[in-house]
Amino acid sequence: MSYAIFQTAVIALLVAWSLWFAFLRLFPRSYRAVQAQIAHRLSASSNATLRTLGAKFAPQQVTSGAGCGSGGGCSSCGTCAPSPPPADDVHPLVFHPRAKR
Repeated sequence: MSYAIFQTAVIALLVAWSLWFAFLRLFPRSYRAVQAQIAHRLSASSNATLRTLGAKFAPQQVTSGAGCGSGGGCSSCGTCAPSPPPADDVHPLVFHPRAKR
């Protein structure tokens, strides 16, 4: 009986961690918004311990100019470079029929 409970708890923890990790990687803006909202509610508390926890839980702001790969998620910092302009030496594709044998 206790092995079944332990197995269920471990699987539930693994699924919860997987969902959190997927949410963090696939939706970085939403994750940071939820994190900021929770931190704001904790910081507005009258309890000093909760205010301290809210300050520590607040999302770190990405410094401008950090660019991609800074850990803030895709375009979360607003410093991503614009897409490069199309190349001038673009040639149209030309199809030639195969020679008959």
